[in-house]
Amino acid sequence: MTLGEIVVNGLMGASLLGAVYSVFRYDFLNPRDAPGYRDIRDALKYGKPLPSQWKRLDESNRAGYGIFAVCSLAFGIVIFADKWLAELIDQF
Repeated sequence: MTLGEIVVNGLMGASLLGAVYSVFRYDFLNPRDAPGYRDIRDALKYGKPLPSQWKRLDESNRAGYGIFAVCSLAFGIVIFADKWLAELIDQF
């Protein structure tokens, strides 16, 4: 394992850790509102909307949604650019 691969793996881990931190710290998920079997069946059968377990965006969790979005974006960029980024780091 080269230094570039170690750095890229560290970046992936850090971005996932940031996303998990934002979910737990800013509490913008409500597991009690997760759709059950009856809700899913009614949605498929009758086209009823599913209840969302995501809380509404307000002042208390705005930073949490921002951190979650930035960490998810960073993870996606690192996933798609991992070989190129590792080779770039290994050149130095």
